[in-house]
Amino acid sequence: MKKIAVVSLYFLSEEEGGQKNLINGDFSTPIVFDSDKDLDYGLWSAVVEIHNKPNEYREAKADLYFLCHDINEVPNHLLEPGNSFVLRNNKIIASGKIEYIKDR
Repeated sequence: MKKIAVVSLYFLSEEEGGQKNLINGDFSTPIVFDSDKDLDYGLWSAVVEIHNKPNEYREAKADLYFLCHDINEVPNHLLEPGNSFVLRNNKIIASGKIEYIKDR
């Protein structure tokens, strides 16, 4: 089942170790939850669908769900309001927090 979280994101600047260019469109990348830093539930990719381009403070709202949402092992229990996470590729590109879960 696809569980969709509405999240607030902060995209790290290049000086903070993030990417030089801001991401302005939808993307998929690995996600690590603060409550699962040891990856006890595995390393999963999240799909991020940006609502609006990041503002001047590098903040944006987005829908977020697991790329392989139809696999039984997907840790949907991590998609809960208040949970924090980072999005990464070869480095951390954004930090975020789940605001609420979308009604389906």
